[in-house]
Formats: sequence, structure tokens, C-alpha cells
Amino acid sequence: MLHPDTLRGFDPQSDFQDLIRQSEDLFAVFDSEDRLRVANPAFCAAYHCDPAEQPSWRQIMQENHAERRGAVIGTADIEAWLTSAAAHRGTSAYRAFELALHGGRWLWATETVAPDGSMLFYATDVTSLRSESRALRKERDAAQRASWTDPLTGVPNRRYVTERLEEFLEQQRDEPEFGDHALAVLDLDHFKQVNDVHGHGVGDAVLVSFCRTVVNSVRTVDLFGRFGGEEFLLFMPNCRIEVARQRLEGLQDEIARSANNVDHPSVAYTFSAGVVALRPDRDIHHSIRRADKLLYRAKEDGRACVRG
Repeated sequence: MLHPDTLRGFDPQSDFQDLIRQSEDLFAVFDSEDRLRVANPAFCAAYHCDPAEQPSWRQIMQENHAERRGAVIGTADIEAWLTSAAAHRGTSAYRAFELALHGGRWLWATETVAPDGSMLFYATDVTSLRSESRALRKERDAAQRASWTDPLTGVPNRRYVTERLEEFLEQQRDEPEFGDHALAVLDLDHFKQVNDVHGHGVGDAVLVSFCRTVVNSVRTVDLFGRFGGEEFLLFMPNCRIEVARQRLEGLQDEIARSANNVDHPSVAYTFSAGVVALRPDRDIHHSIRRADKLLYRAKEDGRACVRG
């Protein structure tokens, strides 16, 4: 046990902040909008950013990739990489992974997500660890990411979404109060006509455009993924059903503004959605079926609308 004199003059908050500032490990906090709010000098030096400017995670990654600094991102299509990474980012309360920095350093990083969507990033240098085992771990991690990701759009696939939802439901059942959580099924309207009239290449471009718009519009803690074909699922934790409906309607407005980004001037698209409140006494598949029924009601009501 520490003697009281040992703690005399010790200010836990101030001294802890000083230690983080002096640390060679990387510390950063992103808010619920995924903007950098706090970072120590080690993080700022590695990612060439200033938290006073509150850059978004996406901006930090884009600028570092363009300048070939910060994290090594092995892709020729940075926008596709960002969509995939952002769609998976924040969907688990905690994750750990390795990453390489330009210049040869390797980091072991963790991301811890709070219920409100804010995130603590921490990383420490592991360059000295055996490089031969690092290559094997990198191949393993790449294979795991591929098994969780839709190859066309880069967003989570059905398997990943279902597993995360089942984990969330199991964890929430142990909480004193279940809370308000919304689950929506989204489906692109008249998608078969897009493929029939313009070809599958344009159809694929519509799916990619849709996913990028959604990923850029939802919260970090929201879980969005492709369930198959032109059907998608959006899980919104800590979100009342009426707020979820408003968010989906706002997303429809955003889609209407961005739909013409597809590389074909005559292509415009909409989506229909059914949304339900998650129930603690039912499994996740029951909730998905309920949302799916409401989706079909939206289709019957003329499409391009939300029911729930």
C-alpha cells in the first residue's frame, strides 16, 4: 500500500495528461462525428494533423495518402478504401490491429468506442517484433477482412452484419435497461430496370455510389451492410424509432442530391425502407423479418418512402 506522503502533490488528471503528452505511444480521441478532438504530439507527428482544426478521420487519411505519409494504405482507389474502412470503423466496441507507417514503423493499435460514438485510438510501436511473423499476421488479417466485406461495394457483408448484431443483442440483454435501438432494411427501387436498360456495369456503379453516400451520412457507431443484391441493412443503436425514420428520410434527400454522381447522366435512383425498434425478447432474425415486411409495405405505397 502506498504511504499517503507518496501521493502528496499528485494531481491525477493533470499528471495523467502530462504523461500522455510526453509518451511516444499514440493517443487520440475522435468525437461521435469522427472528428479529431484531442491528440498527443506522437499522434500528430505520425499523422501530420492538428486537433485544433478538428479534421475528420477521412480527411486525415486522404491527406496522408496523397502525401505518402502516415499510415500505409495499399490501394489504387482511396475512395473505395475509405468507404470500406469507414463502414467497418466503430461497429465494434473494441478492436485491435496492426498498421504500418511510411518510414518503416509498425504499430499495434486499438480503438475503443463509447456508447455515444466517440472513439479512443491508442497505438504503440512494435517494429522490433519478429518481421517474419508479422507477414503471416498481415495475411491472416487481410483474409479475415475479406470474409467480412462485400467485394463490390466494400461495406460489411451479411455475415459481418449478422454477427455484430447478434453480439450487440446478447450484450444488451445483460444491461438493466435495453434502450432504444432501430433496425432498418433498405432496398433500391426498380434496380432491375437499371441493369436491364443500362447494363450491369452501370448497376454496379449505382450500388457503389449508394454505399458511399450512406457511409458518409451515418454515424460512426451505425452499422451498414449489404445483405444481398440491392438490399441493405442499417442498424442505428441508441436511436428512437421516430428519430430513425427522420434519419432515413434525410438519407433519401441526400441520395436524391448525389444519385447523379453515377457515371451515366440519365441514371437516378431512390430507395424504400422499413424500420423497427429492436426487441430484447426476440432474436435478430425476427427483427429483420419485421423490418422486411414494412419495406414491402413501402414498395406497395409507391416506393421511395419509409415505413415503420
